[in-house]
Amino acid sequence: MMMENDQSFEDFMGDTYQESVELAQTALDRGDDQLALELAEECLEEKQFDVEVLNICAVAATNLDDLVKAQGLFVKALQLNPRNGALHHNYAVLLDRKRDFGAAVKHLQKALELQPDFPEAYINLGNVLDELDRSDEALNCYHEALHRMPDSPDAFYNIGYACNRLGRYEEAQSNFLRALELRPDDAGSLNGVGFALANQQHLDDAQGYYDRAIELDPANATYLFNRGLLKNRLGQYPEARTDFLKALEIDTDFFEALIELLSVLVELQRYDEATSYLERAEQLDPQSPEPPFFRALLSERQGNVAQALEYLDVCLQRDPGSLQVQNNKGNILLGLKRFDEALACFDCILEKDPDYALAHFNRACVLAQRGDLDGSVIALTRALELEPDLSEEISEDPDFAPLKSDARFEKLLRTAE
Repeated sequence: MMMENDQSFEDFMGDTYQESVELAQTALDRGDDQLALELAEECLEEKQFDVEVLNICAVAATNLDDLVKAQGLFVKALQLNPRNGALHHNYAVLLDRKRDFGAAVKHLQKALELQPDFPEAYINLGNVLDELDRSDEALNCYHEALHRMPDSPDAFYNIGYACNRLGRYEEAQSNFLRALELRPDDAGSLNGVGFALANQQHLDDAQGYYDRAIELDPANATYLFNRGLLKNRLGQYPEARTDFLKALEIDTDFFEALIELLSVLVELQRYDEATSYLERAEQLDPQSPEPPFFRALLSERQGNVAQALEYLDVCLQRDPGSLQVQNNKGNILLGLKRFDEALACFDCILEKDPDYALAHFNRACVLAQRGDLDGSVIALTRALELEPDLSEEISEDPDFAPLKSDARFEKLLRTAE
C-alpha cells in the first residue's frame, strides 16, 4: 500500500471501533485488500471474536493469496457462527481456489440452505460443479441465479459456458450474445461466441469474435489458443503457429497448446522445430500418449515407418482405447502390405465404435488389396453411409484399383454424389 509522506497507518483508523470496521469493509470493496487486512487485524486486537471482522480478514487474505491464513480465519469464524450463509459462501470460494471441490460444494450448498436467494452462491456452485464435469447440474445453478438476477451478464456468460461444454452451441451463442448486450466489451463472452460459432462450422464469423476478444485481452492464452485451433482448421498454418507460440509465451506450461503447435509444425514440415517442442511436451507430461503419437507422425513423414510403428505401440500402451492411434497403425501396416495385421487394427476399432467411418473406409482398402471385392464393396457402402464426403477420396485412392472395373464401385460413387 502506498501512502503520502505525511500519512501514517493510524490516519486510516476510524474514531470508533465500528467506524474502523466500516473503513476495512470499504477498503475491501474497492479492492485494496492489503489495507482492508491491516485495518481488520487492528480491529481484531480489540474484539478477536467479531465474526464480521474475521470474514473481512479472511476474504482479504484470500485475495492476497495467503490461503493458509484465510482458511484459519474462516474456520474460526464458522465455529463462532455456523449459520452464516455469507461465511460458508466465502469459505467455499477459498476451497475452490485450493481445488478442494467436494468441500466447496458442501459449503455452497449450506450457504444456499441458509440463504436461498443468494445468486452469487448459485453462480459459484455452478462453477465448482462444472469443474467436476457436472455441467448439467451447473447449468441448473446458473438458471437459478438468472431467475434472481435477470439482467446479470455473469449469469448469461456462465450459462453460455456450460452450454458450450455440453455441445449445445446455438444455446451457448444466444446466451453469450445476451451477455454482450449487457456488457459489450466482455472478452470472455466474445471468446465464447467464437467457440460456439466455430463448432457450428461458421468459421469466418468465429474468427471475428476471437479477434475482438484478443484485442480486448491480448494476454489471455486461451483466446489465442482457440483462434489458433480455428486457423489450423482453415489451413492457415503459419498464422496458427503464431497464435500457439504467443499462447505459450503467456503460459509456458500450456500442454494443449504445445500439442496443437506440433500438429501445425508437422503440416509446415518444420520437423526440427517440432522435435524441440516434442521434448518440451515430454518434460511437461512424461506419460502422455500425445508426444509418442507425434514422434510416430514425424518418423512416418521422414520415411522411417518401422520407428513410427514402435512409437504408435507406445501410444497404445499409454492409451489402449485410442481409435485414432489404431487407425494410424492400421494405415502404416496397410502401406507395408501387412494386410492381416492392418485388418486386425480396423476390426478392433469397429468393435469399440461401429460407426467409425474411416475404419470402414480403411477396411475396404485392405479387402480390395486382398482381392475380396465383395467385402470391400460392403465396407465402402457403410463408410459412405456414415460419411458421404468420403466419395472423392474413394475415387482417387489407388488401393481401390482392383475395384475400378466393378459396376458396383461406380454405382456407389454415383449414389454418394
